[in-house]
Amino acid sequence: MRRWRFRDWILSPWFLLASAGLATPPLLFNTFVPRWMPIMAIIGLTIVGLLRCLATGRLLGNTPADWPLILILLTLPAGLWASADRNTTLSYTYAYIANLAVFWAIAGLATVAWLHRVMPLLVIGGIALGVMLLLGLREVGAKLPFINRDIYELLPHGFRTFWNPSGFDPNLTGGVVALFWPLALALGLRGRTWLDRILALVGIAILGPQLLLTQSRGGLIGAMCTTVAVTVLSDRRWLWVWGSGGMAVIVLILKGTPIPLDTILGSRGALNMSLQGRVELWSRAVYVVQDFPFTGVGLGMFEPVVRILYPPFIIRPDAHFVHAHNIYLHTAAEMGLPGLIGHLSLYFVLVTLLLRGALRSGTHPNRVLAIGLFGTLVAFLTHGLFEVITCATRAAIIVWGLFGLMAAVGMAPSGDKEVHTEAEFGKAS
Repeated sequence: MRRWRFRDWILSPWFLLASAGLATPPLLFNTFVPRWMPIMAIIGLTIVGLLRCLATGRLLGNTPADWPLILILLTLPAGLWASADRNTTLSYTYAYIANLAVFWAIAGLATVAWLHRVMPLLVIGGIALGVMLLLGLREVGAKLPFINRDIYELLPHGFRTFWNPSGFDPNLTGGVVALFWPLALALGLRGRTWLDRILALVGIAILGPQLLLTQSRGGLIGAMCTTVAVTVLSDRRWLWVWGSGGMAVIVLILKGTPIPLDTILGSRGALNMSLQGRVELWSRAVYVVQDFPFTGVGLGMFEPVVRILYPPFIIRPDAHFVHAHNIYLHTAAEMGLPGLIGHLSLYFVLVTLLLRGALRSGTHPNRVLAIGLFGTLVAFLTHGLFEVITCATRAAIIVWGLFGLMAAVGMAPSGDKEVHTEAEFGKAS
C-alpha cells in the first residue's frame, strides 16, 4: 500500500511542478548564486526524472513533444564542447535546462480538471507583465511616425531589475506583449461569462496600446497575424471578412492607389536600413551554419563568433546585435541543425495539439484556451522572423511556460469527463 501511495505522489503533477519551481531560480539566475546551486538543481531534476521513469515504467511518453525536447537536450553538451567561451555558454545552458523543466512541469497539468480557468489569470498576468516591461523600457526610436514621442515623457519610467540594469529592449517587450494579445482576444470572442468578456475588453484596451508604445513592427505584425488566426478559429464567418479585406487591398494595389505605408510603418529609408541590417545578420547566420552544421557555435556565442569570423559591414562596430534576428537561423547557428530540427519538431507538435483542441466541440471547456494559445504560438513564430525574444533567458522562461501550457491543453481529455490521475489519463488517450 505504501509503495502505491509513493508512486501516486511521484506521478502527481504538483510534485513535478514543485520540483521545477525549486530548480528554476538557481538555474535561471545562475550568475547571481554560488556555482554549486545550479549543479544541485540539475541533480535534483535528474532524480525526479528517474523516479518518474521507474513509476511509469517507460523512459518517455509523458508528452507528444518528448522526442523533440530530448533532441534539444542532447545538443546542449555539443554546444558546450564547441563554444569558445564555455562560461557564457554554460550560463545559457543552465537557463535552457530550466526552460525544459518548466515545460514538462506545466505540460503535466493536462490531467487537472480546472485547466481552462487559467485563461483570465493569463490575461491579467500579461497586462501586469506589459506594465512592468514598459516601466523599464529603454529609449524607443521614432519607428512609427503616428505615435507622438511626448507620450513617453508622460509615462512613468526608470524601473530597472537587478538582472537587467540597462532596461528592457523595445522589440523584446513588443514580442512578449504580443504573446498575450490573442488570449485576451479569444476570451473576448468566446468567453463564457460576462466577467470574462469584461476582463477581455480591459485586456484588449491595455495590451493594444502597450504593443503600440513599444513600436515593435515585428510584434505588430505578429499581433495582426494572430488576430486573423484567432478570429477564424473562433468563428468561420471571419474568413469572409478577412478574405474580402484582402481582395480589396489587392484591387487597390492593382489600380495603383497609393497606400501611405510611410505613415504607418516609418520612412522607407529607415525601413531599408533596418532590413539591410537584418539581411546581413541572416547571411552571417547562414555562414555559421555552413561551418558549424552539427554543433553550432554554442549558446550565447553568435555575436562574438560573427564579430571575429564574419565581421558585418553595414552594422556599426559599436552596435550590439546579440542574435541573428530570426529564431530559426539563430537556433541553427548556436545549436546546429539538430537543434533546429528539434525546435521545428516541437513547433509542429504544438500546432497539431492546439488545432486539435481548437477544433473540439464548442462546449469543451479547454477550447477557448486552445484558440488563444494557438494565436500565441502564431505570434511567437511570426515575430520570430525578425527577433529572438528567447535569447533573453528571463523572457524565454515565459515562452517555454506557455509552450508547456499549449501541450497540456492539447493533451487534455477530449470527453466530458475530466481525468485527474496520470494513470487514468494514459488509459483515456
